[in-house]
Amino acid sequence: MNNKLRIATLGIHHETNTFASNPTTMDSFKVSGMQTYAVQRGQQYYDMHELSQTSMAGFIQASKRLDFELIPLIFAATDPGGTISTEVFDTLGGEALNMLREQGPFDGVLLNQMGAAVSEEYPDMDGELARRVREIVGPEVPVAMTLDLHANVSQQMADETDALVIYKTNPHTDAVPRAHDASDLVVRMAREKWRPAKWLEMPPMVVGIFQHDTRDMPMKSVINDLETVLAQPGIVGGSIGEGYPWSDVHENGLACYVLHESSINEAKKAALWIADRAWANRKELYEPVGPTASKAVKYALTQAAAKPEDSGPIVLLDVGDNIGAGSSGDSTFLLAEAVKQGASSWLQTVRDTEAISACLEAGIGNNVTVEVGGKTDSLHGEPVRLSGRVTRISDGRFEDSGTVHAGWRFFDGGTTVVIETVEGPTVALVTTRVGNMSREQFYSLGYRPDDFDVVVAKGVVSPLPAYQPIASELLTVNTPGATSADMSSFEYKRVRKSLYPLDINAQYVHD
Repeated sequence: MNNKLRIATLGIHHETNTFASNPTTMDSFKVSGMQTYAVQRGQQYYDMHELSQTSMAGFIQASKRLDFELIPLIFAATDPGGTISTEVFDTLGGEALNMLREQGPFDGVLLNQMGAAVSEEYPDMDGELARRVREIVGPEVPVAMTLDLHANVSQQMADETDALVIYKTNPHTDAVPRAHDASDLVVRMAREKWRPAKWLEMPPMVVGIFQHDTRDMPMKSVINDLETVLAQPGIVGGSIGEGYPWSDVHENGLACYVLHESSINEAKKAALWIADRAWANRKELYEPVGPTASKAVKYALTQAAAKPEDSGPIVLLDVGDNIGAGSSGDSTFLLAEAVKQGASSWLQTVRDTEAISACLEAGIGNNVTVEVGGKTDSLHGEPVRLSGRVTRISDGRFEDSGTVHAGWRFFDGGTTVVIETVEGPTVALVTTRVGNMSREQFYSLGYRPDDFDVVVAKGVVSPLPAYQPIASELLTVNTPGATSADMSSFEYKRVRKSLYPLDINAQYVHD
């Protein structure tokens, strides 16, 4: 007789930018820049992650270490983007819940979520999915949810699960160990019929995107406080949610979550201690910084002219077009300045299917003139006219088995074309909103970012594992766009009435 625990895993993994103009529909789940297949079912879900560094890879490892049977149901993940359609939640969520119902009973559930999903019907889509999972498996089956550090953690997520486990690092390099933590908790709960006491504390404050790197102060101090709590007797788990600023939901902001062996009071006391210390540091934890596009390009070109020939590129981090946070991928503010200021050794991506079509029609090795970028909406600049030679045509797929943000391994940029322009920049035109999280994106096209004076990475923290090792300097550029660092540039309607920094006089009162 097989006495192994049967533990199911499923997930709908999405980071929703409610200010982005590109809605997330079923078509969005036909392809994903982050993985070869946007939707994976059964064994495919297992196989796609076994050799990666994602949460699912951690679940697989834990199943072998703890000797439980892991049942992969479905995992759907696509690029961050606008609000999720009702059809997506009904279709993919419905399929996931049917699988859970039909393939059960289970001894535990591991929910593989991002934690900032917003659908047309459910502002807290992750919490609603957890509620429906709980409805199916009942109160006796332990449920743990793994989350990205950018989750907007809700009280419903905490109430409908027995444990939340969130990445501790940004860049996200600890998905695997956090998945082990979640698995350890679920297995113990299932075998010992035990439940930890839990407390979620949500001080009314937002951590600014410039402060999201957990290796640097002041965010490092918050993580250090978490580690202090985790070392205390009786504490069996705890997490910090940095929050996702571009989501207009009630839960937007910092979250402090603690699990205790048995005492709600002790869990609450620990969570409040972290929250109070973060609140006292709220001004330092939100501060838009960085030069404008014009100043950044001028600085980069000046520095490039003076740096040693064998030093690496200056990497400009395009905050307003942060693909990993749901932006369009076709911002032109930096590209326009590069052309205006005469940049000649410049490498970047732009998402533009129209320009790709023109290049495909011209053919490899031939010259073409195209209007590039700035076509998604009015937030990301005007199209830039470029002329040049088409040097590469690719299916856009590449793989990176090294250290990658969130542990992704298989990427798909869709049909990709490279133009070496007479204006100076070398531009890789991509089809999907694939993030600039891996140098393999360019290596696979025959270009070495290491050899360019300036490289643009559309993101803030997610490109760092790829580009920090080769950059002579990294410069975060305060560009406009759907992921602007300035929260005052957006109109929030659903957030808490008094939330710092939207309300600089916000008060944090608790028992």
